[in-house]
Amino acid sequence: MVSTGVSQSAVALDQLVFSAITFAVQLVAAPVTTDAEFGVFSLIAIVQIGQWYLGRAIGAEPLLVAKTVSSNDTRGVRGAAAASLLVGVAISVGCLVVALFVSGPARTLLLIQAFASPFTAVLDHSRYVNYAKQKPMRALFTDASWLVLFLAAVGTTILVGELNATGTYLLWALACVPLTLVAVALTGTPLAFGAVKDWVRSRRTLLPGFLIDAVYLTAGTWATFGVTAVVTGLDGLGLLRKALVPVTALTVLFIGISNSLLAHLAGRTPREVVRAPMLVSAAAAVVSAMAALLTLVLPSGLMTTALGTPWDGLRPVVLLLLVYAFLLATAQTAMVAAKASGRAWLGPRVRTVQFVTELTLVASLGWWLGVIGVALGMTVAWLVAAGLAWGGVLRHGDQPVPEAEPTASAS
Repeated sequence: MVSTGVSQSAVALDQLVFSAITFAVQLVAAPVTTDAEFGVFSLIAIVQIGQWYLGRAIGAEPLLVAKTVSSNDTRGVRGAAAASLLVGVAISVGCLVVALFVSGPARTLLLIQAFASPFTAVLDHSRYVNYAKQKPMRALFTDASWLVLFLAAVGTTILVGELNATGTYLLWALACVPLTLVAVALTGTPLAFGAVKDWVRSRRTLLPGFLIDAVYLTAGTWATFGVTAVVTGLDGLGLLRKALVPVTALTVLFIGISNSLLAHLAGRTPREVVRAPMLVSAAAAVVSAMAALLTLVLPSGLMTTALGTPWDGLRPVVLLLLVYAFLLATAQTAMVAAKASGRAWLGPRVRTVQFVTELTLVASLGWWLGVIGVALGMTVAWLVAAGLAWGGVLRHGDQPVPEAEPTASAS
């Protein structure tokens, strides 16, 4: 990754802007929907989050760990970009198929996601390529422009008419398109599909662990919200997702920053591999604590209007979920440290335990206590995951860090 303080700050700022996009989409949609409607909206919106996890696992993460960009592996760079795009295309096709079997707003949202997925795949991958090229200001420019375009479109729509959840999602998708074209101009075409096979073959020791880790994270998210919908109903799911509006922005920020650590940590000493995630975890603790203080002092009337549901009942759920956000962040950074040091299988092992624990607790506590029980189950599961992840990293902290996998020959 970048070595100067200015560039590192640019990476952090870009991740902040990127998380602001996710936050803005949910914040605009929340007050114009009922709890049940927001539950449906959120189920479709997390398709995109899962796509980011999977696309990074097959493209950006191994690209950063193996230092493919800095070693001038041109074919590897093209293969990673094409692989990420293929994930987006696969998600798009999946959304189209599912849309055939549903109706109403869910179908419209799925069609919008199908349109957006290839573009968001390219734009997200280009972000990490720019980090690897030590040009994070390019990523900051594209993400900031995406946010500005989206907010401008929302403002214009509100002035000339009414805005609903599907309209919000469509504006988000359309705003992404021109910035994707800019990203392609800056980082190169993602259409080198012939290079994907070589990319997968040359990263065969990294990809299985990375992909299984991402699949667990994606499946866990879907399963948690699916179980929540069963035990609390769509109203309960929508209420949970509204409580997660500010929290999701933090988790996107924390996960993005931890992923950007991969290139910085690859090939470093064991002490450095442990130290950097500890610093990120400390920062996450401070941010989460500040968010909790803000949650306590925000006016109830303002937040009720912003989220479209009574804030007094939602506040304790948000406070508990902020603890969850910190635990997820520290567990994620520990697993990133393991990836960077060649221990890609720590993540899947930890997530197996986290996955089973979370589903069990969400189902039982959600049935017993409702939405706050779901939040408690999520928090306890990630407490267990954080303990296991850091235990695995610290246990191997005195062992030599494997060299990054040799890159394929440039062509």
